[in-house]
Amino acid sequence: MSDLISIIVPVYGVEKYLRQCVESVLAQTYSCWELILVDDGSTDGSPLICDEYAAADQRITVVHQENGGLSFARNSGLARAKGCMVTFLDADDTVHPEYLRILHDLLLGHNADVSCVSFTTDGAFDVNHAQVRCYDGKSFTNAMLYQKFGNLTHSAWGKLYRREILPESPFTIGIGYEDLDALYRIFPGLTKVVTTSAGLYFYRQNPHSYLHTFNARRADVLDVTDRIAEFFSKNGAYPSPELYKGARDRRMSAHFNIFCLMSINGHYDTRLENRCWNVIKKERISSVINPEVRFKNKAGALLSFFGKKAIVFFARFVYR
Repeated sequence: MSDLISIIVPVYGVEKYLRQCVESVLAQTYSCWELILVDDGSTDGSPLICDEYAAADQRITVVHQENGGLSFARNSGLARAKGCMVTFLDADDTVHPEYLRILHDLLLGHNADVSCVSFTTDGAFDVNHAQVRCYDGKSFTNAMLYQKFGNLTHSAWGKLYRREILPESPFTIGIGYEDLDALYRIFPGLTKVVTTSAGLYFYRQNPHSYLHTFNARRADVLDVTDRIAEFFSKNGAYPSPELYKGARDRRMSAHFNIFCLMSINGHYDTRLENRCWNVIKKERISSVINPEVRFKNKAGALLSFFGKKAIVFFARFVYR
């Protein structure tokens, strides 16, 4: 069907929130959708909830599989998607009733490859006085690398994609930061990306997730941003001095962040610490002199000239 939207929801250990997520899909004013719930080996009551909804609504399909992680679940859902448009939704999040309609109208109305909405973390959706902006693929990627979007995000969710622009299996299995790893390869080649400041996606923050603490999986961002910098180098698939500068700043930001998180969480890994410090030293001058770099990154780069102890002192105030 030419207007069918496939909604892909990986499900793992989210019994507490899953009903809210599915109910927010059922409440959509745009009705031409299919919901693919990918049960990724959940051991709680999530699989039964999935089956219950699938039995009640023929638009809902359930895929039960052994645990393979978020990337594997998303790729599995995408392989089964029948829609010409695709959106990803995390099972502990919810969306505004107008989420699909607005994304759909933006995508078709602007003849874009991807449409994006903003997110909220307090559950208070905002659809008033929304600003709409259009980008080409490279300018959107550039803003994403410099982390300038605020409540627009590099996450896979909160976006509607034309199916043909997505690779067969866009998400790398077995890594953290799979969204960033996928999107930097997809967006530069797009013709048009349209965004709205409307906060239509409720992202439920988990203070215990690896994004807010430190563990080995958290450090995957170092490898991902290293690959991004290489990708946009003069030998990359999209040779561009502007994107390469943005990629270097994103790499600097990631290594600074991991260095700080290790220090405040009492995680002592000499190899990782040295790896982060070497990148900080290599990229800090570039960050300071680059006018596109946001203030927070410039401040961190300047602080690094006073040594590791200065960064640790800074981190204990900012990262708490």
